[in-house]
Amino acid sequence: MQNQPIPVWLARTYVFLFALLPWSVEISFGSWRLTVPAEPLAALAGVGLFAHLLRQKRWPLTGIAGLATAWVGWQAVAAAGSSMPVVSGKYWVVEAGQWWVFFGGLWLWPALWPRLIRVFTWSMAGVVLYTLAHHGIYHFRADQSLLAPMPFFDDHNIYGAVLAMLVWMAAVLPATRPPAGEGPYRVVLRNPALSTLLFLVAIVLSTSRATGLSLFVTGMTGVALKYPRNRYWLGLAFFLAVGAGYGFREAIAARLAADVSVQERLNRYSCALRMAADRPWMGFGPGTFPFQYLPYQRTGETTRISIYAPLTHRGPDNYGRGGGAHSEYLQALAELGWPGFLLFLTLALGSTGIGIARYRQTGRVAWLLLALGLATFFLHGLANNFLHDARVAALVWGGIAMLWHPSDTPFASRTRKGHL
Repeated sequence: MQNQPIPVWLARTYVFLFALLPWSVEISFGSWRLTVPAEPLAALAGVGLFAHLLRQKRWPLTGIAGLATAWVGWQAVAAAGSSMPVVSGKYWVVEAGQWWVFFGGLWLWPALWPRLIRVFTWSMAGVVLYTLAHHGIYHFRADQSLLAPMPFFDDHNIYGAVLAMLVWMAAVLPATRPPAGEGPYRVVLRNPALSTLLFLVAIVLSTSRATGLSLFVTGMTGVALKYPRNRYWLGLAFFLAVGAGYGFREAIAARLAADVSVQERLNRYSCALRMAADRPWMGFGPGTFPFQYLPYQRTGETTRISIYAPLTHRGPDNYGRGGGAHSEYLQALAELGWPGFLLFLTLALGSTGIGIARYRQTGRVAWLLLALGLATFFLHGLANNFLHDARVAALVWGGIAMLWHPSDTPFASRTRKGHL
């Protein structure tokens, strides 16, 4: 289907949305919370997209579009049978809205993606500079790295996850050739070398171990795929690392046993599995885990940061307490049952797999870079859950739309082969 051009006002709305997403803050109105200016702009984009589709008459739900729709659709089914209908209803509206705006809009107009990623990248660079300045006031102490991104990011893991995805997703931008006569400052903005270096420094200072590990694994994978002759050396290095880990297993186990963050994650994982055993098909409903896991905790598994009643507010005094399952996969299992878990797992494996497959077919590293960017999220999702965050949702749903789009993406068609 030949899609109509995007209206100018709607294209500008998307640009403003991606520019302001990193700077958005959450405002509470009693039990209701609003993220501004991201959510009002997203609502405007969603309405514009809906109006456009009314004129289009149809939207082809092929491949991943059908799978992504099934994911949001199953969330609606689970919300209908939720243990907390109001909580699930509000949660689903946000999830479905993000999917609609970021996946639906970019599925229809993939040519927007390079511009939006560039805008998002440099806007995020501004947040990083703010975070580094804020952190510097406390002499870059590790214990202050958790609070340094506030008020824009209330979790250093979300902050790190966004940076890790951008390290790969923005790396494709130098392959786009600037128009003749473009000013030198615009040429600099089109080259992500400075932002990549800044993001890597920020990731180190964020002390997010899951971010560093996901970036390391995807980096090793990218090198193995780009330079297949070296994969044997990489394999040897991997087995040596595993062997070293096995040799120091007792020291590692003792360190993990003393790490309250790790122990609290294990507590949440156990609760999620018990919840799934009680409601295996539809789960407890989207958004309900922070409330429903509390009675599933067992003495001996709780930690000093465990809570026993739902949090009524979020602040520095209760940082790290409460929240989700600390796993996208187990949270999907507990809230959406086994169908939801399998749908999310299929999205994760299918998205990274199709990117690698398209890279092997075409030799264009744009596909590989995009797949690696998404892979950092899906790997990070083993230890944290944050798809509900608009910054993460924009990159994940937009990246999935690009990877699975039936046409070639604009930046991929101009990518120089062999450039990484």
